[in-house]
Amino acid sequence: MQWPYHIVKLSAAEKHERRVSLDHIGLYAQFSAILIISCFLLARLAQWIILKATASTKRRADYDVVPTADTSTRRKATPSPRRWLSTKLQQCLWWLGDEAAIGRHRIGRRDEWIFGGIWTSWLLFLCVAGTGEDYQHLTKRFGQVATSQFPLQYLLAAKRLNPVAFAFRTSHENINRWHRVLGYITYILALLHGAFYLNYYIQVGGLGHAFLRSVPVLGMLGLLGMTLLSTTALSVIRHYSYRIFIVTHLVIALAIPPIIWFHVHHARLYMGEALCIFLADVAARKLHTVKASAAIEPIPGTELIKIVAQVPPETLRNFRAYPASHAYLSITSRWRPGVIASPFTVAAVREEAGELTFVARLRAGPLTKTLERLTGVQSHGVGIGLSIEGPYGAARYFPNLAGPNFEKVLLVAGGVGATFILPLFESILTENPVANVKMVWAVRDVAEATWSTLATGRKSVDDDRVHLFVTSRSRESSSLDGSELGNIEMDRLEKAEVSISDLKIPVENLRRPDLQMIVDDVFQGGSHGRIAVVVCGPAQMARDVRKAVGFWIKLGRDVWFHDENFGW
Repeated sequence: MQWPYHIVKLSAAEKHERRVSLDHIGLYAQFSAILIISCFLLARLAQWIILKATASTKRRADYDVVPTADTSTRRKATPSPRRWLSTKLQQCLWWLGDEAAIGRHRIGRRDEWIFGGIWTSWLLFLCVAGTGEDYQHLTKRFGQVATSQFPLQYLLAAKRLNPVAFAFRTSHENINRWHRVLGYITYILALLHGAFYLNYYIQVGGLGHAFLRSVPVLGMLGLLGMTLLSTTALSVIRHYSYRIFIVTHLVIALAIPPIIWFHVHHARLYMGEALCIFLADVAARKLHTVKASAAIEPIPGTELIKIVAQVPPETLRNFRAYPASHAYLSITSRWRPGVIASPFTVAAVREEAGELTFVARLRAGPLTKTLERLTGVQSHGVGIGLSIEGPYGAARYFPNLAGPNFEKVLLVAGGVGATFILPLFESILTENPVANVKMVWAVRDVAEATWSTLATGRKSVDDDRVHLFVTSRSRESSSLDGSELGNIEMDRLEKAEVSISDLKIPVENLRRPDLQMIVDDVFQGGSHGRIAVVVCGPAQMARDVRKAVGFWIKLGRDVWFHDENFGW
């Protein structure tokens, strides 16, 4: 098949017609995305209106906190067409949320590949439709369509002003994966635009002259910036140095709009929109950032640190309203070493003391390294200056886990993932003390569970519904009896120099939790009502919980599932 495009000479009228077509195609590409987001926003608005209109008819004189077995059995015995459709939709969405893999290599979620492929196909169609045999028209189309995606790209990356997160009722962290998908799509289109122009200059013999003109040079700079963005976003670079990744993103994200603005004036509308979104989000984040004086201390016997920050009452109320929220912390004033803000889940909110408490594991990252170095400063009467930005997180969109819509709730935490799970657990019990909730918490060492009392001042782990698993002694402790468990607990806490009388941590199992068995136990009992499962921990733990829950979703069980992670 012969290449259909040729370098053709056009009259002034034909060039004008081509310019009009290019402008229209760019708007089509942008507004098609806005249309999709608007539909979801309108659907949310309609749902809110319907709920408000029907709220009075749904109120009951007697509020049953826990659904009865009879009502759940009747729901199971007489499945409605609506229930059947809901089950099939849940199974479809669950399948889309599973990870795709080539051999043993995971390549992302299925929905990212499917919907990303559909969007790529649509943009490619816009790039070639109606171009005829005009090679320059094809080349310019790829550039026009690529630049039209920049405002959406910046919108998907926004933390505070993110209507997409609101439309899908989730956090900006979950929306960020679509930012990455669109980023790669945009980069491919821009790369093809540059490759086509490079070939054009070779064909007309003007390659050397192109390097002396500002327009081609600015285009190459923009493409180089996008290449750096895509390269530093690779997992190998992010794991090597997250600072390189985030600094590169911030600098280039601010630099690319001016570069493309001067590269070609036809893209200025989109670059102006992108830059406005970026700056507006930065301003909104500043308005929700407070300065705080914090005390930092290590948690004995662990690689954990506790950060206690004094914040204004209004900030405390905002975090109290949304348990399991997180904030972005950065070091300020004379302590600031130039590190980037990092997310930390709020482990406890103490309104009476005016304190927010964070618990973090010491990693190789720049912020935790600096915090570790500064742990002794407060002993000299000097507080650490922190900037606290928040609250953030998907927890604000969670359904009422303590209400009658859920028969059971399973909360699974791994390590410091309990900073997310434990506030949820306490919030559920505060609203409904008799809620059928179970919390499974796996830690490497028993001392890692002491922070739950040290940080919160409460002994939630003493609750019978909390099941603590200590994994570091699993092999050598399989035959220990109950008295020896107590000795191990005493021994470890004494090594950590913690008073056992003040911090008694009940340990049930010195082994890894059998997540499949735990999930099966939750689903097998009861009366087939709706079940909520929330997990926060290492990636493999989340995969194991998801796999175990997926078995029951295939059987038609009604499940609300959330996986909280900061892995990317």
